[in-house]
Amino acid sequence: RSEPVVTLSWGSESVQSVRFNPVERHVLASTASDRSVVLHDIRSGTAIRKLVMNKRSNAMCWNPMEAFNFVLANEDHNLYTFDMRRMDSAKCVHKDHVSAVMDVDFSPTGREFVSGSYDRTVRIFRYNEGRSREVYHGKRMQRIFSVAFSGDAKFVLSG
Repeated sequence: RSEPVVTLSWGSESVQSVRFNPVERHVLASTASDRSVVLHDIRSGTAIRKLVMNKRSNAMCWNPMEAFNFVLANEDHNLYTFDMRRMDSAKCVHKDHVSAVMDVDFSPTGREFVSGSYDRTVRIFRYNEGRSREVYHGKRMQRIFSVAFSGDAKFVLSG
């Protein structure tokens, strides 16, 4: 195909992260360098909602079990859980990182998520708690740009 199926836009800045909702497959979320988080409906090609954060969000991830909830990894050292139905305020602010959070990924169970940060730590949070339950770091660890849970939730990968 040489033509795009649909073109989505709401702003002119570069896009940082794009993720489809695992249940509502027509809903696409994007984060951009202008600090915006936009929910798109790809059936109509329109933006549903837009949220502007105080600082840029580097990544986002949908909760696989509660597909209306998503987490943002933000430059302000925090992660934010939002409900896509009410984006006026965060449901939970997850703290403990001391530098920009670069990536986030939910476990397959949806009960916890992993985050990686410029502070050279990997942290595991319960989805509804503000503080991390585990932190991993070491002398040889560098800044973390990417994290992922394995499909069986037994391993966390980082890079």
